Amino acid sequence: MTPILSLYCVFMWVSYTESQSLSLTPSTNAVNLGQSVTFTCNVGAKDDSWVGLLKQMPGYPPQLIIYNHHSYTSPGYGPGVSTERFTSTINGAATEYQFIIKKAEVTDTAYYYCMKWFGSNVGFHSD
Repeated sequence: MTPILSLYCVFMWVSYTESQSLSLTPSTNAVNLGQSVTFTCNVGAKDDSWVGLLKQMPGYPPQLIIYNHHSYTSPGYGPGVSTERFTSTINGAATEYQFIIKKAEVTDTAYYYCMKWFGSNVGFHSD
């Protein structure tokens, strides 16, 4: 019997603009090991923001997995993230970002966050 992983999604955004809309679906997901998982982040309207997927395991801070911008042809990745297992797509209107985990592993069991931010750089900080 193949173990089933539970993946939980929440949403957040970082921006200087009010009345932003952001949602992440599905809100919960059960997937068998080795299957693909797709998270859809709807940003409401095309703007100049970056959109990313963060992963948080219990007891650890969130980790940036993958991010994208509608004007770029390929996504960026957080430190140490496998470019072979994670990818993203953006719809033509640049309102819906899909983040895909290929071949789910036990370590993918976590909470996932959709994040939106403005600016040209993604900075990383660790203590």
